[in-house]
Amino acid sequence: MDQMIKDQLKIRQILNKKEGQFKKLNDPFLQYTINYDFLENKENILVVAPNLYEAQKYYDQLTTNLSDDSVLFYPVDQTLTSIMALGSPEFKNERLYTLRQILNSDKKHIVVTTHQGLGQLQLSPVDYEKSVYTLYKNKDYDIEKITKTLVYNGYTRNYTVERPGEFSIRGNIIDIFTPDNPHPFRLDFFGDELESIKLFDVETQKSFEFKEKISIAPLHELFFTDEQKNSALIKIKEYFYNKELSEEETQKLSNDLLQLEERQKLDKLSLYTYFFTDQFYTILDFFKEPKIYMIDKNKMLINEKTTYEDLLTYNETLKGDHFTQIPYRKNISEFTNLKTLDFYITDNTHSESIIDLNIIDFESLHANFKLLKETLKQYHNYTIILGLTKPNYKELVEEFLDTENISYNKDHIKNLELNVITKELLGSFINPDEKLLVISETEIFNSKFKTRIQYRSVINQAVKIRSVDELNEGDYVVHYDYGIGQYKGLKTMDLSGNKRDYLYLVYANDESLYVPVDKIDLVLKYKSYENGSPKLSKLGGKQWSKTKANVKKRIKDLSDRLLVLYAKRNAAIGFSFSNDNEMMQNFENDFAYQTTKDQQEAIDQVKNDMHNQRPMDRLIAGDVGFGKTEVALRAAFKAVLDAKQVAYLVPTTVLARQHFHTFKDRFEKYGANVALLSRFVSPKQQKETIDKIKAGLVDVVIGTHRLLSEDIKFKDLGLFIIDEEQRFGVEHKEKIKEMKINVDTLTLSATPIPRTVQMAMYGLKDLSMIETPPLNRYPVQTYVVERQDALIKEAIQRELARGGQIFYLYNKTSDIENIVLKLKKLVPEARITYAHGKMNKEKLEDVLTEFIDHQFDILVATTIIETGVDIPNTNTLIIHDADNLGLSQLYQVRGRVGRSDRIAYAYLMYDARKNINDEAKKRLSVIEDFTDLGSGFKIALRDLSIRGAGDILGEEQSGFIDSVGMDLYMKLLDEVMQDKPEEQEPKIEVVDEVYSDRHIEKEYIESDAVRIEIHKRISQLNSIENVSELKVELEDRFGKLSPELVLYMYEKLFKKLSSKLGVEKVIPGTNEVLLVISIEKSKEINGEKLFEIANNSKIPIKLGYLKGRVQITVVTKNEESHWLYIICKIIENYYK
Repeated sequence: MDQMIKDQLKIRQILNKKEGQFKKLNDPFLQYTINYDFLENKENILVVAPNLYEAQKYYDQLTTNLSDDSVLFYPVDQTLTSIMALGSPEFKNERLYTLRQILNSDKKHIVVTTHQGLGQLQLSPVDYEKSVYTLYKNKDYDIEKITKTLVYNGYTRNYTVERPGEFSIRGNIIDIFTPDNPHPFRLDFFGDELESIKLFDVETQKSFEFKEKISIAPLHELFFTDEQKNSALIKIKEYFYNKELSEEETQKLSNDLLQLEERQKLDKLSLYTYFFTDQFYTILDFFKEPKIYMIDKNKMLINEKTTYEDLLTYNETLKGDHFTQIPYRKNISEFTNLKTLDFYITDNTHSESIIDLNIIDFESLHANFKLLKETLKQYHNYTIILGLTKPNYKELVEEFLDTENISYNKDHIKNLELNVITKELLGSFINPDEKLLVISETEIFNSKFKTRIQYRSVINQAVKIRSVDELNEGDYVVHYDYGIGQYKGLKTMDLSGNKRDYLYLVYANDESLYVPVDKIDLVLKYKSYENGSPKLSKLGGKQWSKTKANVKKRIKDLSDRLLVLYAKRNAAIGFSFSNDNEMMQNFENDFAYQTTKDQQEAIDQVKNDMHNQRPMDRLIAGDVGFGKTEVALRAAFKAVLDAKQVAYLVPTTVLARQHFHTFKDRFEKYGANVALLSRFVSPKQQKETIDKIKAGLVDVVIGTHRLLSEDIKFKDLGLFIIDEEQRFGVEHKEKIKEMKINVDTLTLSATPIPRTVQMAMYGLKDLSMIETPPLNRYPVQTYVVERQDALIKEAIQRELARGGQIFYLYNKTSDIENIVLKLKKLVPEARITYAHGKMNKEKLEDVLTEFIDHQFDILVATTIIETGVDIPNTNTLIIHDADNLGLSQLYQVRGRVGRSDRIAYAYLMYDARKNINDEAKKRLSVIEDFTDLGSGFKIALRDLSIRGAGDILGEEQSGFIDSVGMDLYMKLLDEVMQDKPEEQEPKIEVVDEVYSDRHIEKEYIESDAVRIEIHKRISQLNSIENVSELKVELEDRFGKLSPELVLYMYEKLFKKLSSKLGVEKVIPGTNEVLLVISIEKSKEINGEKLFEIANNSKIPIKLGYLKGRVQITVVTKNEESHWLYIICKIIENYYK
């Protein structure tokens, strides 16, 4: 097949040229050409597309047939976005990765970019090569030089490394997180010698794999030494000297120079690259004479004209144009001596030298086999190639051809005949001159092309950020016994020659409480939804005990109700569904994407539940767009195969309609009848549908609360699916409960649910978590920016150019219509509508429906778009006043875009003229950090998980969560579930003497938050093995431990073990240590075991009995180890 396509004269004449002009062709034909050119001529190829959307399409398609590292992506932001200092971190990482691959590899590559990417200014290739500093194990290095290199390359020094671009130095240990590795590195020095290089886990901070070397590459495209910086600062000042700057420009220049001086926000300063180079370098300088495919140069010239006009608008807004005049990007017309192959998709180019390829597009058949038959008849004298990869699609086509007596060749190709092959084709085209018709599976069945996006940006591999749960000064905490206070720092006190660390807490009326670190387990961080400030508790009062007892009682009531439900459910007998058959497999093969690991696990768990006779009651929790609907589709299809009916309940008419179309598309070809019950269905149709449901003629019905009406009777309901149950009212919830009895039930929720709640609820409702995003998603490009009309216009026009739609979030209902008018003036060609919560429900749903049907391009809306709207064609979000929204709102609203396989954009805008208070400034800086690895993102997730806990436990419990804080609520919930008795008094250990410094030196661990974390870890030690593990980890993270710190660990372990044994007194002497066991525990002690340990011990142990108490004397005079270690070992042996 490849040979047949490759041997077309039209492709051959392109493969043999370095320059030329061609017209009338389509994208798939050109993608085949590039593919074969690369494989045959083995030379570097640069593909230049007219915009990012086209570039993404070419990149996706070319990675399908070529190896992952052969095709590279070089995406750049549009000119105005870049000039406004708004670089996307994902795009930047992708560009840096591409440049490194070109420089460091002998392999040939295809690089896909846009005309803006072709002209983007870069530092020189020599600068890039010099900037990479590679360190090898067992070699000597100067730590100061390493630090300088890291700073020059844009890394930030932090105490704990958690994300790409950070490094830390603690004594002889350096941690570095490079941008192109999913895990950070730990370098351990002995003097100047680099003894070991290891990878470590961000979450646990533990190292796990040895490496031979590490390469430290620049984090930004602008990197420099101090000398280069000083030279550039002089050049910048000279450039602006004698220029009449507006007030805004003067302020911007002053801020930028300060940031350059301090190496801050370098991502936003790439506009100044020109002053750091000796000439204008672009990506072409990194290649060795690539062959250049230029796609639609006319479109590029139009784009450049539009950009120029937008720049003029921007300059007027800024009251000056001196920044936009800095050489930053070359226009396409400036590449005068460049040899290129120019391709014009349309026929609007008139030139004598242009070659007319006469390639025609092939329109989709939409799975219409009548159309397929007509097509085959029309092109009967052509070589026709049908490429099919899915077994069920291939089977359908072959069965159809056999039925129609149409002859074809199977998996081999003959000229001027019909050929059906098992191969994924890049697309379809007609070549009339050479009588060739190529049809891909996508065009036959209108199925989505299975993209394999190789987005390499490490930053989108989100990890849990521990700092969200770290204790910082000023945080609210909740003490198990004393209630809500505020943490004011870690204090060290000297008691009888022993140093001891304390948490200093302040309560109501400025009363203080010092909590010794060995009681740290009693102190939890206070968390509530959206981080409100709680009321501080009074010390010494009884109110806190009452609050806690009340919460625990309510949790107990809840758990009792749940247990009754659980017992009922376990006793119920439902229907046991059949195992999967071939039709089920075919249905699953129709899914256009690859399932993620979590998604597949959820599907398997649902199927196992359905095979079981006990009625299923499973909750599928997962973020918006993570693939819950596919789980529901497969469960529903499984039910239909066993002739059972399926009811799918959704909270809104809009969602009902969307799901109806999804189900209809997937089910209809298998003969299943899917119906819709909602306001959009006429009363006459509704009556017909209800009658059909009763008669069993409807297999799947999708509807709003109309489904819960008394007049709806199912003939044989086998599966009940509920979407976002918490959004239904009390009355509806009661009806839902009735319907669930003896019927398999699947509930879907988009709100994350905390693990503790998951564990507590396990058994009541089986839970599947889908936490991994789909494989074909690009990260949403998020920009935090001053609101500018020129940028709004550019963002809207870019989305309109690719046939997409825009959400414009404006949260004031009163003047939302004024914003609509303003946008109409700004972008007259756009069709604009608006929606807000004060509209009546019917009107709101009508607007959303019209928007989904693409009757409008822009939807101006309040935060009602936060939930329940799924519009994959909407991939640009503009938020008018992002500083007024909470983080969890921002997170959910941003989740509305990026729901397809297109790159999505979110602009979080704020008014630069507004006097922003400190709180809003702080929130904006967190929002700026709103990448998938940022702490803002994690706080949003945490806030949402608190909301999720409230959703699953019920409204009443949400109030109790706020009264004691999330973490203590979880602790109480755990106690109730495990049936632990309430502790009336603070627990007192039997032995409370101090044998060590309960203190961690600041020189060893500088950060208070990390010291608290280590104190917590010490308080959780349960065995000598735990101590050894913690010692190894601390040495790995911070270097050699002091004997005092090791002793502190053993003292903490001794307290736990001696308490378990019942030691009520310890008398340490110079030569021996005496342990006295309490009367109660002495009665229970296993004497035989104790004698056996004493007889087998190398260290002399004497046993005695006095006044009902067992006494154990351990002789320690000749032992090097401290007696605490020896006694811990003896007690551990006793319990083995």
